Parts: sequence; structure tokens; C-alpha cells
Amino acid sequence: MTTRVISLRLPVAVSAALTRSSADAGLSVSGGVDWLLCYSFRNGQLLIPLSDCPDALDAKLDVRIPPNTFEQLRSASEQMAMLTSVYIRKLLYHFYITKKLRYVQSEGRYTLAGCHD
Repeated sequence: MTTRVISLRLPVAVSAALTRSSADAGLSVSGGVDWLLCYSFRNGQLLIPLSDCPDALDAKLDVRIPPNTFEQLRSASEQMAMLTSVYIRKLLYHFYITKKLRYVQSEGRYTLAGCHD
């Protein structure tokens, strides 16, 4: 299976949380990113008002995702006028660090949702 490689710059805390979470789920880091992305596209517009990560981007991460996921990511990013790397970084940062995003089951599938205080 052909994959697309995406290089990301992330804060160390985000990279560590992603690595830990992926391992806990029995997934590779690439598999964890793919899962998070696939279930974000239905509600990806939640990322628009969120800020990009203000922390130092001192960790480099290369992930491999399936072409179908990449095409959906590219399409969603274009519709929201943001780079694909920014889409992923906002998703990871606000899911793992700020906890402004979460995943909920809806109609038998997971989907991205916002968290309200």
C-alpha cells in the first residue's frame, strides 16, 4: 500500500502525548494520526476559530498516512484556507493539550466535537 509522508513540527508535549496515546491504542504514531484525522473531517470546521499552537515547535515527526486520508486532509485544509500541517497541528494541540476538542460516538462512528467549559 502506498502512503504519503507528512513532516510535522510539534511541541515536545504534543509529540509525547500522541506517541503515548497511539501506543495505548495499539497503533503506530502514523496509525494514531490517521485515526484522528479520519474522524475529524466531518467536523473539521471546529479547527477554524482555534489558534495555531503557540508553543515552541521543537519536535519533528514524520508520519505516513494512506492516500485517501491525505486527499481528504488536503481538501479540508483547502476549504478552510490553512496548510495541511497547520490542520494537523491544531487538531493535535487542541485535542491533547488544551482539551478544547474531543471525539464522541455519533451514529455508530466517532466524530470530532468541541468541549465547552
